[in-house]
Amino acid sequence: MKFDISNVLVERKKLLIAIALIVIAALLGYRSYSSLSKKKTLQNRNQTTNVKTVKVSLGSISSEIEYASKLVPNQEISIAPKSAGKVAAINVKVSDKVTQGQILFTLDSSELKAQLDQQQANLNQQQANLQKTQDSSLAQQVVQANQTYQSSQLTYNDAKSYYEKMQKLYETGAVSKQDLDNSALKFNSAQVALNAAQDNLNLIQQKVGPESVSVAQAQLQQAQAGVDSVKTQISNYTVTSPITGIVSAVNVHVGEISSSGTSAVTVIDPNSLFAQINVPSNLVSKIQVGQSVTVKIADSSEKTAAGTIETITPEADSKTQSYLVKVKIDNSKGDFKPGMFSKVALPSDTKNNVITVPNETIKYESGVGYVYTVVNGKVKKNLVTTGIFNSKYTEITSSSIKADDDVITEGQIFLKDGQKVKIAD
Repeated sequence: MKFDISNVLVERKKLLIAIALIVIAALLGYRSYSSLSKKKTLQNRNQTTNVKTVKVSLGSISSEIEYASKLVPNQEISIAPKSAGKVAAINVKVSDKVTQGQILFTLDSSELKAQLDQQQANLNQQQANLQKTQDSSLAQQVVQANQTYQSSQLTYNDAKSYYEKMQKLYETGAVSKQDLDNSALKFNSAQVALNAAQDNLNLIQQKVGPESVSVAQAQLQQAQAGVDSVKTQISNYTVTSPITGIVSAVNVHVGEISSSGTSAVTVIDPNSLFAQINVPSNLVSKIQVGQSVTVKIADSSEKTAAGTIETITPEADSKTQSYLVKVKIDNSKGDFKPGMFSKVALPSDTKNNVITVPNETIKYESGVGYVYTVVNGKVKKNLVTTGIFNSKYTEITSSSIKADDDVITEGQIFLKDGQKVKIAD
């Protein structure tokens, strides 16, 4: 077989020309793309972007240490009846909201109500006895008896005076023995009448006198006390909530006996919660009662609340050498629940008159921190070193950031060094 060399050369030439055309097209495309990219970059540099900034200033900053705690209610009251009895009805369940004075449960008071009826009957009887003792007809008898006694006293006095006069006259012989005997008879009769009037008066006074009235009044008071005592016992069989709060436990059932020494219902006040933490002696001197602190809920929500140091124990625990600190949390909105785990942030170190910036202004690249500022209308990317920090601010220890610098607070990752920007109002 015979090959045509001229045809092979022609095919190779065509292939080389095709490859050359492809290379030329690629070079032209790259140059066009590069030109457009540079043009776009130049346009971006010349384009002005609005940014938000804050002014850097000298200030104070405190670093924080978090202490774990469990939220507990301000009040947690275990409620038991004052007297033991069989549970008749339960009016609440766990998680119910209750107000002060609201009925929680009642005990069976049927036997006490029977006793109350008896005491009331006795009271009614004693009231009648007192009324009878103070009756007006008996009082009139006292008046009449007293008048009779007074009249008998006058008659007696006259008879006595006459008899004594007759004795003296008889001794001188001025009157006869018969006259003396007659005067003696009148005197004796007057004395008998006086004694009878006195006895009658005393008898009537005993019926309506102060002593009888006092006895009747005392008996009435005793009967009233009996009624009041039973009413108090019946009232104690109705158990109410001493505070406004939420029922956290119900430990009784209808029909069982509830004793006075065992908690039947527990009510808590969730509006004010407390976190109790143990603070070491080297840090307790840095806090004080009334100081505001941050409390963070240790869950996925990471909710925070403002807390106030309520108490600090005056002495350290003998074993741990730490101080018990009680932090009060305002929970009026009900965001937090008793039993939630929390973290209390306390200051551990404080520096004054230093440069600080908000934490969100620092961006890290490969472990290196940068702060973006606005200088003469352009972005400047500043490498920074940091000192102490807390949940909001960080100390800047490097000289790249100074007081009155405008620090960009958001969107830094989309900005380029030297890019034109405008500070938004």
